[in-house]
Amino acid sequence: MTRLVESVEVPRPMADAFAYTSDFGHIEQWDPGVSRSVRVTPGPVRVGSRYRLDVVFGPSTTVMEYVVTVLEPPRRVVLEGHGGSIHAIDDIRFEPTPTGTRIDYTADLSFDGLTGLVEPLMGPLLRRVGERAVEGLRRALSGPPPVPEPSWLTYGLDFLLLPGMLRFTRCGHQWRRASFGPIAESMHGRTVVITGATSGLGRAAALELARLGARVVLVGRDPAKLTRAREEIRAATGNEDLAEQVADLSLLSEVRVLADRLLAGEPRIHVLVNNAGVLENARALTREGFERSLATNLLAPFLLTRRLAPRLAESAPSRIINVLSGGMYWAGLGSSVVDQPSEPWDGASAYARHKRALMVLTEAWAEELAPGGVTVHAMHPGWAETPGVVRSLPGFHRITRPWLRTPEEGADTIVWLAAAPEVATTTGGFWFDRERHPSVVLPWTAPSAGQRAMLIEELAALTADAAAAVPATAAEPLAPRRRAPRRKPTAPRAVNARASRPRRRAAN
Repeated sequence: MTRLVESVEVPRPMADAFAYTSDFGHIEQWDPGVSRSVRVTPGPVRVGSRYRLDVVFGPSTTVMEYVVTVLEPPRRVVLEGHGGSIHAIDDIRFEPTPTGTRIDYTADLSFDGLTGLVEPLMGPLLRRVGERAVEGLRRALSGPPPVPEPSWLTYGLDFLLLPGMLRFTRCGHQWRRASFGPIAESMHGRTVVITGATSGLGRAAALELARLGARVVLVGRDPAKLTRAREEIRAATGNEDLAEQVADLSLLSEVRVLADRLLAGEPRIHVLVNNAGVLENARALTREGFERSLATNLLAPFLLTRRLAPRLAESAPSRIINVLSGGMYWAGLGSSVVDQPSEPWDGASAYARHKRALMVLTEAWAEELAPGGVTVHAMHPGWAETPGVVRSLPGFHRITRPWLRTPEEGADTIVWLAAAPEVATTTGGFWFDRERHPSVVLPWTAPSAGQRAMLIEELAALTADAAAAVPATAAEPLAPRRRAPRRKPTAPRAVNARASRPRRRAAN
């Protein structure tokens, strides 16, 4: 048997250090000898929790099964692992220090068969493996890393567009994943509101944020799906601090009521994720007279963010995350966000324009809300296999399915933007795979200062009566809303109802 003993001190409360280290589902983030880790059993970490690890030994990889045998929070956890010819017992102990926590890590390793014959010669190699693992743990639980800066390769591929789009696939995520740092932050005591949380990206993000300990408020329009999502997330994470809010975000009256309920029921809101979106293949009107995708993709996040902005400021430091699409790269704002019935309907183009408009709002809100401690970012998930893609783009899904990302891969940057401490030092960015990207690559899609101002003015006009709206009850749809009157550009309506000057810098 070979015994490895290492100690390390980290500037993190003992409870946080214990919670992160005892969950071997995180081990691939800090142990370079583990290429992949999966929690096999759902729920919180407890005696009997099982993990499957791909452990790298030189040119080969061994699959090991680990099980928690002792759990004494927040001071000790013991895990036993078996795989191939390897048997391991990891005994990890935690002690408070004046500046954080000391972690004492003991690993007893034994080898069977032919490997056992050469075990005495493997001591120096195994000690280096142990040292690297504990050093990785120290880095994960120490200060935040610097904000990732885009490389020249990133910019080059973005401006080439088609080669850059290859990164939208699962292969692109796997390529970038090698550079991802750990998400070792505890979200305990922080409240996250996620729209469109019953499936796809929203549900995947909600599950991971719940796993990090956040109070997660799931927003969706189907009560049965909300309850099912909540119960599945609770069972998978052991997090009981989950809430449901039913709202059809295509209806501004329901967005208003949703905001009122959130303000009444959530004394603090630390993260708002505007994820809900829809791509309609045919023009469809809501009973309030708005085109459905415009209402869901743009009017709803505009109104909800404007109503919740004061609470986010009261809860600062806080964050707003807007979920966009790579299709935005091909779209400009146009003269209005409202499509006219006389114009041919193109759902994909409308969706792309809505996401371009949401990027403009991201930059405007970032500038306006920064003094109050609220950061605002946008991201796009790449090409992920979600129910929305299957429904709205069946041809695209059929062709690209082998290369589509999982919802978890697509949602990774949402989770990172919501939790990672390094992101708190910047605002107004457009992110893809945890890397900042330009929001404009085709010059003719760059919004002018006048377009930015008129966009916010138009959205404010379209949502102005929502504060006093009464949910429609008529069985028949209302007549289409007329386009808001165009006026000479003025200062855009601020999120918190104060006037704000539009951004004048060129789009990056």
